[in-house]
Amino acid sequence: MSDSEPAALFQFEHAYYIGNYMSGILYGVELVMYFLTLQGLRTNNQNTAKSKRFFAVYSTILLLLLTVDISVNAVWGELMWINARNTPGGVFGYIATQTSVWYQTMGSTSVVVMIFMGDALLLYRLFIIYGSNYWIIAFPVVSYLAAFSLAIIELVLAGKPGGNFFHGKTINFGTPYYTITIALNIVVTLLIVFRLQRLSRAVSKALTRDSAKMYTSVSSMLIESAAPYSLVGIMFLIPYAMGSSTAISFGQVWAKLTCLSPQLIVLRVVTGRAWGREIITQAQSGVEFVVTPNAQASGIELQSHKYSHGNTTLDGTPTEKWNGSTQRLAY
Repeated sequence: MSDSEPAALFQFEHAYYIGNYMSGILYGVELVMYFLTLQGLRTNNQNTAKSKRFFAVYSTILLLLLTVDISVNAVWGELMWINARNTPGGVFGYIATQTSVWYQTMGSTSVVVMIFMGDALLLYRLFIIYGSNYWIIAFPVVSYLAAFSLAIIELVLAGKPGGNFFHGKTINFGTPYYTITIALNIVVTLLIVFRLQRLSRAVSKALTRDSAKMYTSVSSMLIESAAPYSLVGIMFLIPYAMGSSTAISFGQVWAKLTCLSPQLIVLRVVTGRAWGREIITQAQSGVEFVVTPNAQASGIELQSHKYSHGNTTLDGTPTEKWNGSTQRLAY
């Protein structure tokens, strides 16, 4: 976007307003999920004390960072449209000169931190879903660190006097940074979806149809792989790389998804609906499952066993001696 083009600045205003409006809606969604997560941590006894502390702290940090981003955008919009309206240069002059103000840089920093917190959780989920395989995350981790270096450079350039997050040298570093980050999201998303699709076949055979749906439904795979996060990231990257003013609206929505996507995964984990080590190990081993009568919605309780003949009575009770133990599938 060229600061000397009134049409581009006018387009920027519209895009900024739409992005702010959507951000307010998504912030409300995040608040609901945050308190549901805390409720799940309080009521679900499947999680260890250590994991409860981690998820509570992780979720709280995400919410605080998102609050900073929302607040900064709201304040900057107010100053732009109200305070600066009757000043020399007006709104266009404010946009051209105030994009590098310190609190805007703070808001951009909060988004970058959310991106790396979300990507870190996604890499951990990839590690878990592939059976704690370090090789599967080797290349994604290298990409993760490369993106982190570019993000630091971008923030420094955008925060300098006269810097512009959507113009000049900032785009030269911002474009490869977002490209690496979004490409990493896409690759990890595809790897997770591919893995879950394969594992879901074993789980669908092992569990009843209704029980398996919690792990094998399309919605569960989209959440576990953070697919919406990757999709909106692409929608932001294209206009950003082209220097289009509309990038700000997609960027604001994507920034909120950097918080919402990991929060959704955390919510599934703390409520016993996420793919954990136990169910992945069972699905890989080809072990059969039987749902016990006292299975609860907060975490399906199963008995894993192998039979030499698999004979059962009419009510499904095994008649052969089985070797196994009762397990919880969630964390």
